[in-house]
Amino acid sequence: MTKAKTMSRSRNQIASSYAPESFFTFEGGSGACIARSVPTEAIDLADATEAQIFERINELGRAWFDAGMSCRDDDITQARVMAPQCVDSKMLDNTRSDFQAPGIDRVHLCRPSQMGYTPAPLSFVCRACRLFRDFSSLREFDKAIPALSALKCRDFDGPCDWEQLDVIFVHWSGGWVQPFPGQYQWDAVENKVAKRRSKCVCGNEEFRLNRKAAGIGDWFFECAKCNKPLSTKWRQNDEESLRIIGPAFTELRRTEVSMQAAPYRASSVYYIKQDLFIDFKDGGRDLLLRLRPDRQDSLRDFVAAQYGFGISEITDVEVEAACYGREDCVKDLLEYQGASSSIKAGEMIAATGDASMRASILGMLSTMYDARKRIVADLRRRAILVPKLSLPPSLELCLQQRQTLFASKFDPFRLSIEHATLEATRLAVESRLHGKKPYVSFTRLDEDLAPDTTVERDLLQAETLQDLAKLGIADMGLIREFDLCRFSFGYSRMESGPVLHDKRGMNMPVRLNLFPPVTYDSGSKNPIYVVQQGNEALYVRLKPEVVLEWLNGLGCADMFTLHGTEKVGAGVLGAAQRMTPFLDKMTESDQPPVYFYIYTLLHSFSHLLMKHMSEYSGLDMSSLGEYLFPADLAFVVYRNGTTMDLGNLSAMWRNSGTAMLQAMLSTKATQCGTGSLCSHRGGSCPDCIMVPETSCLAGNKLLSRSVLRGTGKRPKFDLRPGGIRGFFEYTAQ
Repeated sequence: MTKAKTMSRSRNQIASSYAPESFFTFEGGSGACIARSVPTEAIDLADATEAQIFERINELGRAWFDAGMSCRDDDITQARVMAPQCVDSKMLDNTRSDFQAPGIDRVHLCRPSQMGYTPAPLSFVCRACRLFRDFSSLREFDKAIPALSALKCRDFDGPCDWEQLDVIFVHWSGGWVQPFPGQYQWDAVENKVAKRRSKCVCGNEEFRLNRKAAGIGDWFFECAKCNKPLSTKWRQNDEESLRIIGPAFTELRRTEVSMQAAPYRASSVYYIKQDLFIDFKDGGRDLLLRLRPDRQDSLRDFVAAQYGFGISEITDVEVEAACYGREDCVKDLLEYQGASSSIKAGEMIAATGDASMRASILGMLSTMYDARKRIVADLRRRAILVPKLSLPPSLELCLQQRQTLFASKFDPFRLSIEHATLEATRLAVESRLHGKKPYVSFTRLDEDLAPDTTVERDLLQAETLQDLAKLGIADMGLIREFDLCRFSFGYSRMESGPVLHDKRGMNMPVRLNLFPPVTYDSGSKNPIYVVQQGNEALYVRLKPEVVLEWLNGLGCADMFTLHGTEKVGAGVLGAAQRMTPFLDKMTESDQPPVYFYIYTLLHSFSHLLMKHMSEYSGLDMSSLGEYLFPADLAFVVYRNGTTMDLGNLSAMWRNSGTAMLQAMLSTKATQCGTGSLCSHRGGSCPDCIMVPETSCLAGNKLLSRSVLRGTGKRPKFDLRPGGIRGFFEYTAQ
């Protein structure tokens, strides 16, 4: 019992609920333990998947660091935040003053197959006499067990009845400590942190724990001999924060090091840091490469082509200029110039020759046009030739600043690329894999989802089409394998975000900690737990014309206007607003952004579908997840799990698909039983469309029943008086 034992759980549990440094109790509730990092099997990932993991860690870490460092900028009277207070020391550069994401050589990408654990906290109280004992290590505890078992209780005829104390002291640095009669303090003489155990004025070193107060923060130690309180309430300082502040520590900074007593089961004790993305592996690589910082022109090209912006015709001069001096373009340039020369000569002959000659020349011209078009397309695909296009200023600005404006999971440009890749690899694929299509629209059923007879199938498809039209849905169907990559790499305590606001009168930077290192491949590396899954999902795309009509009715000052061949996505991207990883920069306004309404509509619709999927499939709400594509007015609700997928969603559709759609259409679907928040303030709650935060992409923010059915007031971000018409009021017209 002197070292960590290992346990096995599901991959998702080990990567989240039982991740390193989390507290838990085994089934049966006896004994608290803390999870410990242990080396596990390395995971082999595609280059594109691995790159996305590091990109997202870098993005989240940088945003976390910047938010923590600036949390006191508005009050110059407060102490300056230090970089090690914001992120793990292994996420700082050599100067320990700026953020730097860990490289591949410093981490261990692994499968979450097992986790270590040790009993913690090692502090105990007698249920009868309240005598307190604590131990600094498992070895010390093991040696003391016989003496503890034999110790005679002072208030009970028999040995002390020991229980593990289920309270610990935690700090926003990520540190925790078990209670003991004493404190960690800064020793100015020795210039280091000292652990000082207290002694009663009578000289006694044994204490009882007084737990009579209702609040655990008001508990205190009292002398086991003379009953004198050690203090009015127990207090503790954070060892790591004392070490970081060091010689700069003064009484003015005591608040920064003060810890808080909390039950080890409390949610505030541990917040896992994880993310997920669609895992295309190496599929759609050409599209995904456009998201790299050095491929912005290629991304502009995609946006222009995808959303209907006009692109000027490429000239011979531009092709020659793009290829000039490039060894990899010599062949392309020669072929292009040859085709252009043939076209010029052919056009002259066609203009002056007789009818029979023109007929043969036109065939040759068609071949040359196709050859030149193929060369241009290939040069554009390789980002050698950038098309001439003119995007609106607002869209250009969002495109240039997208990496600072948007977290990856909220980046509308990234999501547009991912949707196009999903379409290319799943939605538009007609070929069959293992006898089944990767995507089946519910209005074009295949043999697996359709009824037995053609007549029944046609009736079902017609009924589904009517229901989808009433819901404002252009397409809805089943994705048979929605591949996701989920990874966890660290944790925080006291707060899930980078700032603990107004804690004892000041903002505190919450530290982002990497999981403790393990020894792997002859080195010390921090583990990153990676889970890949491919489960069933439902895909939904709303009707753009209905969404546009609804948006126009909201009266938002920044509502966009479409021109010519532009699609709704063109306006959506131009109207996009800043969305940080923690959605902590949004403000309430009497001039609400139309983009927040778009996102809230998709998000609320997704939650409505999740609620009904859970009801009709029998799946728990926490076993579902969501993925939103704002510019394409689409979203996916997927089965979230690593166990074998038993076809719950396909079975649900076969058994009660139309019943679920009709239930979503009913007024009851968007009603709430609790009243105030939803009906009078335009919000949402667990009784209507909120879901567990583990299932929600945005932490249940940007969510409102009012956008679906205008039964309440405006969403929280819109301060204008009065209500709005819900989306379903437009689909019913």
